[in-house]
This record gives sequence, structure tokens and C-alpha cells, in this order.
Amino acid sequence: MTLTLKRPITLLLLCLMLSACSTTNTGNRLVVEQPSESQIKSSVKDQVSMMLNAFTPVAGQALPNNTVLSTYAERGYRPIWIQDKHIVPSIYKLVTILEKANSHGLNPIYYHVGIIKHYLSLKSPTTQQLAEMDVITTIALSSYAHDISNGRYEPQLIDPNWQLDAPSRDWKDLLSLSTAGEMVDSLPLLAPRNPQYQVLQKWLVYYQQLAKKEKDIVVQPGSALSIGDEGPRVSQLRARLVQLGDIRFSTRKVDEDRFDKKLKEALQSFQHRHHLSADGAAGANTIQMLNVPLKKRAEEIAFNLERWRWLPNKLEANRIWVDLTNYSVDTYLNGNRTTMKTVIGKPDRMTPVFKGTMTYMVANPSWRIPHRIARENLLPKLQADPNYLGKHGFRVFSSWSIGAKELDPTRINWKNIAPEDLSFRFEQIPDEDNALGSFKFMFPNKNEIYLHDTPAKYLFRRTDRAFSSGCIRLEHAAAFAKNITNNSPQASVLASVMKSKKSKVITLPTYIPVYIVYFTVVPNANGMPEFRNDIYHRDELMERAMGYKAFHVKESL
Repeated sequence: MTLTLKRPITLLLLCLMLSACSTTNTGNRLVVEQPSESQIKSSVKDQVSMMLNAFTPVAGQALPNNTVLSTYAERGYRPIWIQDKHIVPSIYKLVTILEKANSHGLNPIYYHVGIIKHYLSLKSPTTQQLAEMDVITTIALSSYAHDISNGRYEPQLIDPNWQLDAPSRDWKDLLSLSTAGEMVDSLPLLAPRNPQYQVLQKWLVYYQQLAKKEKDIVVQPGSALSIGDEGPRVSQLRARLVQLGDIRFSTRKVDEDRFDKKLKEALQSFQHRHHLSADGAAGANTIQMLNVPLKKRAEEIAFNLERWRWLPNKLEANRIWVDLTNYSVDTYLNGNRTTMKTVIGKPDRMTPVFKGTMTYMVANPSWRIPHRIARENLLPKLQADPNYLGKHGFRVFSSWSIGAKELDPTRINWKNIAPEDLSFRFEQIPDEDNALGSFKFMFPNKNEIYLHDTPAKYLFRRTDRAFSSGCIRLEHAAAFAKNITNNSPQASVLASVMKSKKSKVITLPTYIPVYIVYFTVVPNANGMPEFRNDIYHRDELMERAMGYKAFHVKESL
């Protein structure tokens, strides 16, 4: 995704085209005398270079300068926001949209709202001011169009492990529309159309408005509160759950400071959507989560709206959706959805976010141990027990080259080998103890990440399941294999291979897109925001990059 602010160019363009025009004020309607073509060309030549050098991008972000420049060039440098000697009404509609940019987690100051309104308030603007207004407004339009569709920030500059970025060109197409009215009317359509984005966006507005109107209701720390308890802390708990939407307003009378069954159910709802143990008691962890400020929750939602803008605007109907923060994989095939638990990379070996295409699977696979795992995990075990390989079904080869010689591990002095000098290839033969289990599912990628079976089934009973070295382990790999080969010739091949216990590569009947995603806030089945554990501390990186602080108007110039 390109993040170059195309502002410099725009400003120049308009300045050139209108720098020679004159204006008159008729009643409340601003009348503009159009400059001649020669005047426009002369202004462009004089202004473009100067404006490019003078215009400073906001917050270091930048949009492609050439887009605004080419837009004006294609129009023969005619103004966009002035037509028939009048400022078009659509500019006011644009200002309203830009003022509400924070409803998508974007800062209106990035879109020069105050500057545009200043120009619009001038009673007798000069031709130069009209030119500047036109160009700055176009810069604001193009910047917002880009940000609302592609995201404002470059994901890999925030987090190198975030490798999923699917920029759209639709925002550029908007600038090629004939009139300002068409451009402005099309602007809202650029936001992600995914229902999850739209629900989260509504919750963002709710939290933002609530934080402005009300103070956070705080539940005072103390002993755990449970059904039957009474007192002011119970009243605080009830009021906070009302504020957060877990209790709907009711006309029936309730004893505010008594912990009843309805309050317990509401608290369990809160606990479920914050990935807490839903015991219906307000212990220390639950109270801590209850007291997270509304403003903080709004920021967390904004981070996740930006993440949605990094995804394709339209997702494939058939896809595999690995949801890291939910420790799950959802498979969408032929209108059906199946889901199962996963184990993902531990925090020091986090599973990256990216998109791949699953093309084949391996039944009864052997496991070639990656260099990093061999150095960090396997070598220490060999140094402690030279017979470790034989006990666990491993073979060792002299190198990674084809035809490398198999070696006797008991004749190697493992204690004299430093991790950085380890060059052997290790393979674990297919059997019930193989770390990959009976299947691995491949979507070739630079990260060497894949989905696979595992003999360590007990880990799926855990709530938090970040235990792997980066790859994704599946709870029911055999069912997954059957699902992706269902009603195809490969299904019978799969059945035959599993009986033979021999290793076999099976090409999938249909290649399937694989998304590995990371969201810390998602709508739950009831449309309420579900706040998840930030396993890899990626929200901290988002907060640092998005910099939730006030900006002054002068910083946008």
C-alpha cells in the first residue's frame, strides 16, 4: 500500500488554474471568473514545483502525489469545486463527511477540514485563495478516499509480522468521475463492506459519544461480588453493565444494590465477550476489565477498523480463515461453514498475518525440522541425550541437499556442535508420534507456515493456545482433510492412502485462499463487541503508530 500524501501536487494545480481569475460576490452566491487556458498553463508552470517543495505531509503520511496532479491535468486544469462561476454545494457535503472521519477511527485534521471551512467563510476570496481552496479540497478528498478504502498506515512499517495488505484502486477511480457531486456521493462506498466492519464502526461511534457525554462508571476494587451480595459496589457493577450495553434499560423496578440472577446473567455476557471465565462473579480480573475506560475501548476498535481496511474489500466465498486471537480456523466451502480449534505460535515465535493459497496436502507426512527449531529445540535435547533421535523416530542427514547421506546419530559428538554451526537435516518419520500427525496442509509462503495435525491433543483443552513454533495445529485434521476434498476424486485417494500409512502428496481439487488474521475486537453472535486478549501485543504498535493525540491546524500545512 502506498502511503504518500498527494497533497503537494494538488495545491499547485489549483493555484495555477485559478491564480489569474477574478471573483465577484452576488448576494450569498460566490461568482468566479474563469482564467484563460494560457493563464492556467503559466500558473501551473510557476506553482507546481514550488508547492511540491513547500507542502509538508501530515504525520509523515503521504498519498501518491501523481494522482491529484494527473486528475487536474486530465481536466485541463479546470477547477473541480467551482462550476458555472459558483462553488458547488457538494463541497459542503464533503466537509460534513470529513468532519465525521473519526467515526471510522480517522482523525479529521488529516483532511484539512478547518482550512477548507476557512476558505468557505471568506466573503471576498481572491483568485489565489479560490485556487488554493479547490486544490486543498481535492487533496482532502483523495486522502480520505485512500484512507477509508486502503487504510491510512503502512502495516509493515507498524509490524513486520503483518504481511497482509491488499490495496484497492477504487479510490483513484473516484477522482476520474465527471463531477464533484459524483465523487462525494461515491466516497462512503469505499469503506469496507464487510458486516463486521460495519458493526464495529457503529460501536466505535457509540463508545466515542458515550465517552463525551458520560464519565466512566468505576466498580471499586474489593472482594469478589457474586449472586446474593448487596451494597454500593453491586450498584456500581449494575450501572457499569448498563453503560456498556450488557444490561438493557428496563421499566421494571429492580433493587439496584442487590446481586440477583439477572445481574449474574449480564455479567456472564460481559465475561464471555471479554474472554474471561464466565462464572458470573466479579473477581479481580473481571473488575479490572470492567474498569477499562470507554476512550480506551474506542481506540481499540479504531485499531481493528484500520486492520479491516488492510484486507480486500471483498472476500472470496470459498476461503480458510485462521483467526489467531480466537485460536480457531473457519472453513467456508460451497456455502457451508465449519470451525475448529487451533494452536498458534507462542509470543516469541508469533504466527505472522498474511494471505496464501492452499494448493496441496501431504497425508502421513515426514517432518523436516526447520533450521531454527533444530538449533533452538532439538540440539539441546541431543546434547543431553545422544539417543534422543532414535527414541523419537528421527533420521539425520549430512546436509539439506538432494541425495544427502544418512548418518548414525550415535556417532556424532553433539556436545561439540555450536547452534550456529548445525548444518544437518533432521526428519521425523511418519508415525503416531510425528509432530505433524497424519496431515499437513500447504499454502507455499516465505514464512514456511502451514496447517497440520498434531499428536498433542491435550492442548486443545486449554483456553489460551499459543504453544507452537509458528505453524497452525488443527484440532480435527482428518475432518479438515475430508472437507477440502469432499465429492472429488482426491477423496478416494485420501481414503486409500490413510489405510496404507504411506506418505502421499495430494493436490487439492480446488485451490483455496487462506487468510491468517489478527483482530482484538470483533462483533460476537449478538452484535456486541468482543474484546480479545492481545496475544502478540500488536495493539501497542497500533497505538504508537496512530498516535491518539491532538493536532494543531498548523501541523497540517
